[in-house]
Amino acid sequence: MTGRLPAAAALGAAILLAGCISVGSSGPPAERRAYDLLPDPAPGEPAPADGPEVLWVEPFTADPALDREEIVWRRGAVESGAWENHRWVRPPAEAVRSLLADAIARSGACAAVATEPRPLGADYHLRGHLARCDEADAGDEWTGVLEVRVCVVRVRDGAEVLRRTYARVERAPQRNPLGVVRALRAAADGAGRALAGDLARVLEALRGPPAPAVDPDPDGEVEVPEETE
Repeated sequence: MTGRLPAAAALGAAILLAGCISVGSSGPPAERRAYDLLPDPAPGEPAPADGPEVLWVEPFTADPALDREEIVWRRGAVESGAWENHRWVRPPAEAVRSLLADAIARSGACAAVATEPRPLGADYHLRGHLARCDEADAGDEWTGVLEVRVCVVRVRDGAEVLRRTYARVERAPQRNPLGVVRALRAAADGAGRALAGDLARVLEALRGPPAPAVDPDPDGEVEVPEETE
């Protein structure tokens, strides 16, 4: 019996080694892909501005679950994970920030919208927190889920003039990571349009009604005072 143990151990080691080699050489390694949420190219002419304000869009914070390179997926309320081979080029909070800033700039809600470098003398600061930017199942479909919370603060007195949560769910055109990224881009575009509209209405209300034009003479004649002796 003692003489047969080394042979059995050697046979077991050989089977284990063969299995490792088989697994390691079963096929080429999975390709890693990277994705981004870039704004569309800037138009040749900027949109006419509704007012003179300068807005600085501060760097966004994000939920700890999004503090990673991999694209996050969720199943129901308790299960989540990430695609190891499908990653973001940059943090999703940074990408969503740039998309929202671009949407506000294109809307003409204010005179200037800046991300980096930080502008001097900004009239308002926009702060944001990215709570969701992930894939979620919806029956047989995959969806992109985006939730971003923003507030706008007036620099002059620190007053908070706008606070909103923008949540969007978009169906992925394909059941794969690229389809999810396209759905998230559509969700971010929708949130950007809604934010730009809300901000335009708030700033318009804060400016107040325009001052009426003063006409010293309704007939268009300029009165000249008489000379006194």
